[in-house]
Amino acid sequence: MAAEQRPVKKEQAEVVRREEQERYFQPATDILETTEGVTLRFDMPGVAKENVDITVDKDTLTIVGKAEPEEAGNLVYRETYVGDYRRQFTLSTDMDPNNIAATMSDGVLTVAIGKAERSKPRKVQIAAAR
Repeated sequence: MAAEQRPVKKEQAEVVRREEQERYFQPATDILETTEGVTLRFDMPGVAKENVDITVDKDTLTIVGKAEPEEAGNLVYRETYVGDYRRQFTLSTDMDPNNIAATMSDGVLTVAIGKAERSKPRKVQIAAAR
């Protein structure tokens, strides 16, 4: 029997290099699997849903969130940092890249990815012997 295939493969590099070097925070992520698909939950405090970009290119799911810094006074001391978020995952062949939905509430982005029909469990009917 073949080894069980995981629905989401190992993520890609967390830092992206462009002409100008940019750093991204890697949002904490929970992944839940059901028979219907997987749900990914990303903690992205300070990011409005209008500033989140979700793309799928072939088998790569990319989440980018831009946080707006607060400008409400003269900062005297800082222990928290605001920045942009970025996370990538390679979707397994079990996932349907055309069946993705997302919601955002209280700084938590939830992305639901449906399984491809061929990957869902199904019941096989037993026919009467002739």
